Amino acid sequence: MLFADAPLLQPGQPATVTHHAAYFEWLHSVLPQPLFHTQAFLCFFLIIFSAYWIIPRQWKNLRVGLLVAASFHFYAAWNYELAFLVTGTTIIDYLLARIMDGTENRRGRIGLLVSSIAMNLGVLCYFKYRGFFVNELHDALTSLGYSAGFDKLTALDVIVPFGISFYTFEAISYAVDVFKRKIPAEKSLPHFLLFILFFPHLVAGPIVRGGDFLRQAHRVKRWNWVRVQVGVQLFLLGLFKKLAIADRMAVFSDPVLQHPGAYNSSAVWLATLAYAFRIYADFSGYSDMAVGTAHLFGYKLVQNFNMPYLSANVTEFWRRWHISLSTWLRDYLFIPLGGSRGTPRQTNRNLMVTMALGGLWHGASWGYLVWGLLHGVYLIVHKKFHAFASRKPELDAALQTPLGTAGRVLFTFFSVTVAWVFFRPDVANALVILKKMFLPELVGKTLPLHNRSLWYTVLFVLACHVVVARGWWQRAWPRVPAELAGVGYATCLIVSLVLAPDTEQTFIYFVF
Repeated sequence: MLFADAPLLQPGQPATVTHHAAYFEWLHSVLPQPLFHTQAFLCFFLIIFSAYWIIPRQWKNLRVGLLVAASFHFYAAWNYELAFLVTGTTIIDYLLARIMDGTENRRGRIGLLVSSIAMNLGVLCYFKYRGFFVNELHDALTSLGYSAGFDKLTALDVIVPFGISFYTFEAISYAVDVFKRKIPAEKSLPHFLLFILFFPHLVAGPIVRGGDFLRQAHRVKRWNWVRVQVGVQLFLLGLFKKLAIADRMAVFSDPVLQHPGAYNSSAVWLATLAYAFRIYADFSGYSDMAVGTAHLFGYKLVQNFNMPYLSANVTEFWRRWHISLSTWLRDYLFIPLGGSRGTPRQTNRNLMVTMALGGLWHGASWGYLVWGLLHGVYLIVHKKFHAFASRKPELDAALQTPLGTAGRVLFTFFSVTVAWVFFRPDVANALVILKKMFLPELVGKTLPLHNRSLWYTVLFVLACHVVVARGWWQRAWPRVPAELAGVGYATCLIVSLVLAPDTEQTFIYFVF
């Protein structure tokens, strides 16, 4: 719920505040965890927001310093040791980029680039993938009859920093852009710290590029009521998506997907559908809140979602879903691998490598890898089908009709929803779910709650997509009187609070 206190840590993660860190114990008690839909965050935000705009705009460096300090405290309230880790690696990236920018020797520049990338990927692999590889090695040795000589790691042994995948990609893209002379190295350390640590996007994106953000950091920020209105609109929209849609869908999806063997096929299908809507509303809701919060400080972050479930093919889906990640993978992985410049076989290889690594970016589990590979297969099949259809004018014309387009949208949504089955760490459960989806099984429990609530939510989301896609909302909203718009904002907030389930749900993408 909005005004509910969030847990200090995710389940299974230990508190790491030591007995001598009284200051950070105080932080844990008074500052927010990285959750936008909590009372603590609201208080934190109002304090920083007020102080930020009280500072005269001529003192822009002081404003930057305030945001850096606020962002550090925001992260330190969850885990101060990891806050120092993020800050430390950011300072090293800053220094390496400065040296790289001032070096003309190409071999020296390559060495500095490799050092920066290796450091960031090393930290990422240690925290995010160490447990996975150690446990897989343990199981492999044991299955072969050998003694591993070491114990498997548990959740208590491995703490993954919030948002490590996001700020790692930001740091890597910055180093590559400086190496390629696309942007100059940032000379101001506080501005660079803000680029990485800026709390709206720190823990779950969107992934920002140095060239876009650092230019904004140097501009003088002036109060703008229109921008404030946009920020509030986006934040309330994201709040509604999170509380009224994502968290309600979790009530339907989580019990079934965690124990699929106990449910029949109809329950599994409904839970999978609910999960597809949950993950979209959850992550796009966070992105909306992040972009809205940034607007309130005078910063513009990139759009991260564009109604992806209306995509007519999987290629279009990836232009609409998690846009900041898909463009990052395209620019810094797919194109450097060769992109579409080689033979069809080489292009397919590049697609599979890119999507496999994109899957592993989400987490260290076979499920994420299978999810990425499955989307790689989808993309290859779509490319081949598109080439085939282009040679068949009658087929191509039929696909472009309203009925054909609707069919393509439904098929794409179906394909993406099936892939979501693997977007959870437990592959064994995913296989049970797939079996029950395609081999009907009537024995087992049905969903414990009435299904009408689920279908009402699905129809509401679909109706909203249609209204926006047809342009009706864009034409009508500017004509709404300010008083009525204010009532709409208040209604959105109240409905979010009323429809939010009693069980607190963290953001799915915080673990990435």
